[in-house]
Amino acid sequence: MDLGLLDAFDEGIVVVDRDAVIAYLNPAAERLFGYGTAELLGRPLDLLIPEDARVRHAERIRQFARSGVASRRMRERGAITGRRRDGSQFDAEASISKFEQDGRPLMMAVVRDITERKVAEARLLASEQKHRAILDTCTDAILLADAESGGICEVNERAAELFGCTTRDLIGLHQSELHPLDERDRFRRTFREHLEQGRLLVPDATILRNDGTVLPVEIAARPTVIGERPILVGFFRDISHRKQHERQLERATRAAEAANRAKTMFLANMSHELRTPLNAIIGMSEVIAEQMKGPVGHPKYAEYGADIRDSGHHLLEVINDILDLSRLELDKLELHEEPIELGALLGQCYRTVHRMADEAGIRVSVETGATPLLRADRRMVRQMLLNLLSNAVKFTPAGGLIVLAACERERGGIEVSVRDTGIGIPPERLAAVTEPFNLSGERRYQNQSGTGLGLAITKGLLEAHGGTLVIDSAPGKGARVALRFPPERSIRN
Repeated sequence: MDLGLLDAFDEGIVVVDRDAVIAYLNPAAERLFGYGTAELLGRPLDLLIPEDARVRHAERIRQFARSGVASRRMRERGAITGRRRDGSQFDAEASISKFEQDGRPLMMAVVRDITERKVAEARLLASEQKHRAILDTCTDAILLADAESGGICEVNERAAELFGCTTRDLIGLHQSELHPLDERDRFRRTFREHLEQGRLLVPDATILRNDGTVLPVEIAARPTVIGERPILVGFFRDISHRKQHERQLERATRAAEAANRAKTMFLANMSHELRTPLNAIIGMSEVIAEQMKGPVGHPKYAEYGADIRDSGHHLLEVINDILDLSRLELDKLELHEEPIELGALLGQCYRTVHRMADEAGIRVSVETGATPLLRADRRMVRQMLLNLLSNAVKFTPAGGLIVLAACERERGGIEVSVRDTGIGIPPERLAAVTEPFNLSGERRYQNQSGTGLGLAITKGLLEAHGGTLVIDSAPGKGARVALRFPPERSIRN
């Protein structure tokens, strides 16, 4: 062989004899190892091998020389490391072969520097390890599927746990096979549609486990590209505990609603039962108090009769409030609508509370302008206003003022309001005052009579008309409560 022909090769070539003495190296080998040819000819090959690997490498050369094998890739026997003239080392890949020149047995090694490839391999390995660590530490099941074929190509350990099988069992399945048979066609369509949109979110799906059981899951998926290959990355989250809580909550809600309906019906029935004897008590006590059948003897008896009558009227008001609340909760309210002239209705309400306000030392005034007729249930509107006026009298001290007003709103609709100069309502209680029995636990109100149902009933009656209850108040500055009726309830002459 003409060794000069090897000078044109881009790979480093070193020729040694049977004793591993260098007989030739080409220019590429000079550049690779940093030696000139003159420095290496006749020198041992060990100069190009790191010191800690020389004994092992020399043994490999001897074994190859004695063997009947003509050539061998040395990398098959382990890692190869080269040593440069400056002492630096590099990863190498080498192949060695035997030949003769002028009857002299020689060995030729072709050496390639694979440092960059090793760095790339290390980076790839680190990336794969990082990728695997992320997959296996995630609490959600992660499945990667080929976006074109739908075949699953990689999964994490959590996916195997979720489906009750091994990771190997999942690889190769079509993603639709993860779901119960009767849902597979739907999921095929869903995945195709959402793949085009770039994202998939199925908050309420089911999967088929290896043991045949069906499990509720939440699925989020997104297409990506890994190594020029379109991949669909899917996250599967077990929501069986959440579903169980939802079912428990639903059962508890139904039970609470049933209990509330039973309570409401009981109150309604009891209220009806109480009204009949109570009306008789009120009627008889009024006969005694007014001495309609003649003198009752001692004056105290007439006074006692008046007390019984007044207490009966108060109890009847409480029962009527409970009945109204029951009708609202049972949704049994019927509106008997008619055109209402608000000026006249406000006057009636004023006359009803005027005496009670006078006795408490409170002044009441009425303000009405040119207001359209209101289409509503007259009895209910009157009840709403009397509830507001009654509250205003209760919570306004002597010398205070109550203003009953009605006006047309700028954007249409009618507003009827009651404003007082009473004790006011703290901001934190504004939302609670329209709840039934809202006076319990509030010290400033405990000296006042009533059930605390007035505003709750008023709010319910107003909402039945499509209206809104608005309360503006602050402690010590009084309160303004407005009934706002929608524009469709205004009637213009």
